[in-house]
Amino acid sequence: MSEEGPFVAAGDDDALRLPDSADLLRHLRFWPKDGRITLGDERMVLVHVGALATLRRELIAALGVTRARAVLTRMGYVSGQRDGEYARRIRGSASYYDLLAAGPQLHALEGMVAVRPLEVQFDIERGHYRGEFAWRSSAEVEAHLGSEGPAAEPVCWTLIGYASGFTTVFMGRPIVYREVACRACGARHCRLVGRPLGDDVPPPGFEFLAERPHASASPSEAVRAAGIDTGPVIGAATGLRAAWALVERVAATALPVLFEGEPGVGKRHLARALHDRSPRASGPFVVVRAGALDPAGLADALARARGGSLLVADLDRLSAELQDRLLHAFDAGDHDLRWLASTRADLRRGGGVRDELVQRLGAFPIWLPPLRERREDIPLLLGRFLAEHARTPGKRPGGVTEAANNALLDHDYPGNVRELWGRVARAAVLAGDDEPIDRGHLFGGDEAPPARLELAPAGVLQPLAGAPEPAPAGIDDLIDALLERRTGIDALEQALIRGAVERAGGNLAAAARQLGLTRPQLAYRFRKTDG
Repeated sequence: MSEEGPFVAAGDDDALRLPDSADLLRHLRFWPKDGRITLGDERMVLVHVGALATLRRELIAALGVTRARAVLTRMGYVSGQRDGEYARRIRGSASYYDLLAAGPQLHALEGMVAVRPLEVQFDIERGHYRGEFAWRSSAEVEAHLGSEGPAAEPVCWTLIGYASGFTTVFMGRPIVYREVACRACGARHCRLVGRPLGDDVPPPGFEFLAERPHASASPSEAVRAAGIDTGPVIGAATGLRAAWALVERVAATALPVLFEGEPGVGKRHLARALHDRSPRASGPFVVVRAGALDPAGLADALARARGGSLLVADLDRLSAELQDRLLHAFDAGDHDLRWLASTRADLRRGGGVRDELVQRLGAFPIWLPPLRERREDIPLLLGRFLAEHARTPGKRPGGVTEAANNALLDHDYPGNVRELWGRVARAAVLAGDDEPIDRGHLFGGDEAPPARLELAPAGVLQPLAGAPEPAPAGIDDLIDALLERRTGIDALEQALIRGAVERAGGNLAAAARQLGLTRPQLAYRFRKTDG
């Protein structure tokens, strides 16, 4: 931080003016083809206010007002915590106030409410905080009024939770806000006041702070505590957590398990984690690659895996002869081992593996999602891999630049986690001691342009700055593009002719057919381009 010591401002003080939000806008991305919206490395969603109103009404009907309020407050609190951690990464070198201001700005950017600071006092070293803010255009008020009408008590439960979660991350200790005026109750604007919780009993909706002493932990710590960490298989994405839950359920059984997923997603590591949690953990964990296996190798693997687990990797590459042998070994049941297999193909839709073998080894399938479908795990994996390289003698990675981080989040990873590890390993070697890893260290210029959109300051979506413009959709668009670039007719004709001849491999007759010309006509024009 560039600013230390206490901060006090109130009323129309210029110090309360919110900073430019361009740095936050840059990190809100829309991925139309992937069906994703991201803020930094966090996935976001657009939700109709009417849907929020329905959710609120159903929660109250099912749980009662007290429990419904607690659920929505907690939901807002978690959202505020995550945005607080994100703001730290984006504005880590800004002033303390600018860091705090990111909360109101992100809340507005996410379409929840417009915030005006009225009074802010804080002394982080002493733990002192007082914040008073005015809210305009509360989405929660709109949802309540649309479904329930005027209220007798403040209704901005999710918004209050968000403000408390964000400021808790900012201060490093629990901060709780109370809504002292609400437009749903007839006030002109909503108004909230926040103070440290201290030893006080949490107010309604914040009971979880008393039940969970670690509620003030940073979101990154919470993600690591709740996520998966089994070597290179690390993350908190929904798909990976679902796979991990299945591993924990099946580990204690004797069922064969089939791990499915693209190359490099971590199937072998998850299989090892299953073995380590099984009753056979003290036995060997033997891995054989189906594509390189022969009858003698299969017999040797069965012998070595006795008392432990055998993983047949890439089952879809097993020869027909070995499929028969493996099926016979399985049915014999005298090898005293746990059967595990992995495949990169969906064996239930073909794939060249006998149905009987799929039914035996695929009794309990577990699918691992590709890395491009769990981009929120990229920062966690990156942190793990950088920590590994930091332990290498003579290497001191100096962090990662914003450009490199954005490139990592944009990349589609056809090689999945294995590819990410390789790129980070390469970058750690290329970057000097204490030099931050940049985009060139990771990709060397070979990454594809991102297929995403960003939010412009005017509030409209636009292609990401620096990304190539999409190809014109039709002839009218093509004409507009050429005219805007002031491409002359002669230059256009020469470019078309050269392009057609090159694509035809120098065959003038074939090139002429592409252009709708006779061969003599094209030959005449082609000589002019050479001249």
